[in-house]
Amino acid sequence: MEAKELLRDQFKTMHQFMDMTIADCPPEVLEKKEDGWTINKVGSVYAHTVLSEDMMLSGMVDGREPVLKSDGWAEKLGVDAASARQDETLAGLTIDLEAFREYAKAVAAATDDFLANATDEELNKEVDSPMGKQPFITFFANIGITHVAGHWGEIAALKGVQGLKGLPF
Repeated sequence: MEAKELLRDQFKTMHQFMDMTIADCPPEVLEKKEDGWTINKVGSVYAHTVLSEDMMLSGMVDGREPVLKSDGWAEKLGVDAASARQDETLAGLTIDLEAFREYAKAVAAATDDFLANATDEELNKEVDSPMGKQPFITFFANIGITHVAGHWGEIAALKGVQGLKGLPF
């Protein structure tokens, strides 16, 4: 199996697990944040995860517009593309779960399409990352997958402490 095929499979699995975990989350759990919590509410964590993947891919690949800027997603979600990943924006956002799930599917499709069709040159392009310069595929594999997986676990834990089944299996 080639690296990009493995990466496509890993993203597909993470997207499925995230969707299975968030799908049954009621509004009161999406929006709950108790005094003293140092963690964001479920809805904010989910929005951050999906928006970050969209912005990460579009921000590091030449000429690609974020999914958020297409098909009226910014308006449907109530998110301005310029502030989409700012914590203060997401902390105050009340998400429409079904709209965000549809947006997440569009982002997942864009990620898969990019990976399926990317040239070796695009995958190996040096990008600036928090860890310094590295090939895009290395950055996207390390940060992209662990980012989704980490927040998937965070959402499952937040559901669990609120009395719901956290993980879908």
